[in-house]
Amino acid sequence: MKGRHLALIACPVVAVLLYLPTLAHDFVFDDRAVIGLSPLLQDAGSLPRLLATPYWNTPRENRLLYRPLTSLTLAIDRAVAGGIRPFWFHLVNALLHGCATFLVTLLALEILPGLRAPAVAGLLFGLHPVHVEAVAGIVGRSEVLAACGAVGAVLGHRAALCSPGRRGILWMCVAWACCLVGVMAKESAVAAPALCLLQDVAFPGATPPSRRRRSALYAGYAAAVGLYLAARLAVLGTLGVGRPIPFVDNPAAAAGGIAGRLTALATVPRYAILLLFPARLSADYSFDQIPVVRSLADPWAVSGILLVLAVAGGGAWILGRYPACGFGLLWIATSAALTSNLLIFIGTIMAERLMYLPSAGLCLLFGWGVSEACRRGRGRAGVVVATIALAACASRSWARIPEWKDDFRLYRSAARVSPRSARIRYNLGNAYLRGGEYREAEGNYRAALAIYPEFGSARVNLGMALLKLGRPLEARDLLADAVEREPGSAEVAVNLGAAHRALGDDRRAEAEFRRALSLDPGEAQAWNNLGSVYQARGDTARAIEHLQEAVRLRPQTAIFRINLADALIAGGRVLEGGEQFEAAHRLEPDLAESHRGLGEIALQRGDAVAAERELRLAADAREPSARAANFLGYLLARRGDYEGAAASYAEAVRLDPSLADAHRSLGLLYARELGEPARAARHLEMSLALDPRQAGADDLRKLLRELGR
Repeated sequence: MKGRHLALIACPVVAVLLYLPTLAHDFVFDDRAVIGLSPLLQDAGSLPRLLATPYWNTPRENRLLYRPLTSLTLAIDRAVAGGIRPFWFHLVNALLHGCATFLVTLLALEILPGLRAPAVAGLLFGLHPVHVEAVAGIVGRSEVLAACGAVGAVLGHRAALCSPGRRGILWMCVAWACCLVGVMAKESAVAAPALCLLQDVAFPGATPPSRRRRSALYAGYAAAVGLYLAARLAVLGTLGVGRPIPFVDNPAAAAGGIAGRLTALATVPRYAILLLFPARLSADYSFDQIPVVRSLADPWAVSGILLVLAVAGGGAWILGRYPACGFGLLWIATSAALTSNLLIFIGTIMAERLMYLPSAGLCLLFGWGVSEACRRGRGRAGVVVATIALAACASRSWARIPEWKDDFRLYRSAARVSPRSARIRYNLGNAYLRGGEYREAEGNYRAALAIYPEFGSARVNLGMALLKLGRPLEARDLLADAVEREPGSAEVAVNLGAAHRALGDDRRAEAEFRRALSLDPGEAQAWNNLGSVYQARGDTARAIEHLQEAVRLRPQTAIFRINLADALIAGGRVLEGGEQFEAAHRLEPDLAESHRGLGEIALQRGDAVAAERELRLAADAREPSARAANFLGYLLARRGDYEGAAASYAEAVRLDPSLADAHRSLGLLYARELGEPARAARHLEMSLALDPRQAGADDLRKLLRELGR
């Protein structure tokens, strides 16, 4: 095997092997929102519609992004994997990173002398720690695909100019296709034509002059970019961002033209540190991790100005003397220009994934340095330095990859590196909230609000954490304040309604849920909560109607299906209810209420063994189901295990003190089987207080009189 072929095989293989541990990783950060909640990624029949749909196509999100190729690959992954299976998505990301590494290695072989320097450049690209975010985070795929398109366009451009006749025309088509692939994957790939021009300037003698072919190539790039922009305008209604960028995500965008650019300049030396010494890496650098800069004397801004001049100006000066060196420097500047916030403001102030394509320039620059060392007779020193650098990168990436295994690990690591990021504190709070660790969630939401008091989402979710902690009065007051700050927010109205309901004020709760729907008829949570209110009132028909609408709006939300199943069963539609329980279980197999529903269905079929198995899973879950404990008590009592039944009923009451049925069952058990009249009376009284018109209420009152109450 020739050295060239060995490099083209070894570099991508090493890159893929490095990321094999991600195959055991979960979805993290924005993965669930982009993949799990997008209604168009649910079946292969929706694939054509993705071409005419915004990228961030999830409820409550208003991000104007258009990345149809990235969306298409995610939808295909989901179809091939047969659902949301992180393993397959991570495997595809690793393979795409291998493809990008192959293309960068091929480019290095084209512009760097020998084999050692290109191999070093390719390996550095495959192993660089700054790439972990783009590869280990599934939504980082847009960066990888865009890089593949841009580097592919440069290679195709070079081959088209070097190849005669039909072969040259074929390579022209490849270059155009790669450019289109890049921009359809992510808008930042519009830098591809500029990178092709940079190659023409850096290496004018590498390709025969052909003005007509060059003109045709650039016309094709213009057509590809124009096609993307026309499609973007048709789908989004704008060529730019279109809506205000949240201050918490990118404070530079709200700081004004001068302060915003100074703040952007302050990120340039930070990016340089990430590329040259990636010891401290974070998934987020948003407000206030990078403060707004308002003075030219700020050291970070001054450093940024000097670096921009050094990279852009120095690259242009060196280009004529050392073309490969100048090409590498100007590659960094050219490919980073659109994502740096210097030319236009984007949705994030800084992110490691944005360095995926620019880092190729650094890798080419490093490879050039190795080739120069060899040329000047210092090859051994160059090899030693390269080996140390590659080993350090591999070691740092290997240590970084596990931090992307799940949300807890990722956000905890980010909070250590970016302690002033309100967004990370908020995300960590969300992870704790989902995990049922409500005190930790409260602490992180409060930390986020201390950094950014206007962080509405953190205030709303803090209210939800307080509700889970059994502090509904605090939650109501906090959410009432949130309503005053954001009177037009349907989400805030929904959560305030939930607080009213926790306080037993169903009238005000219903009013808030209805106000939420007047603000946003597509607010699925409001439909769900209204359905639950009607279900509690015994109005099963209206409950089913509202819950069906919630499921229609968000079919991937398991708890909505569970609530609908409960209502359907209460309405005598047992088969339909069972179908909803099974659908919920497919969506979230570990959800306690899903197992509880399957247990109920098994009970109705007379399968006591399956029922007990499912109910125990639900009752013993991390967030146990009170209703499952109640049904389990019924099963145990039916087979004569009265002590076990009493313990299970007591657990149901502990989990949900408002569960009238559990109080009644426990009271009857104490009265008839365990001979504890005082305990029996207490629970029977509680059951009647919670539901005075329940079936058999008169019999319970008669029993209470017999017990001396």
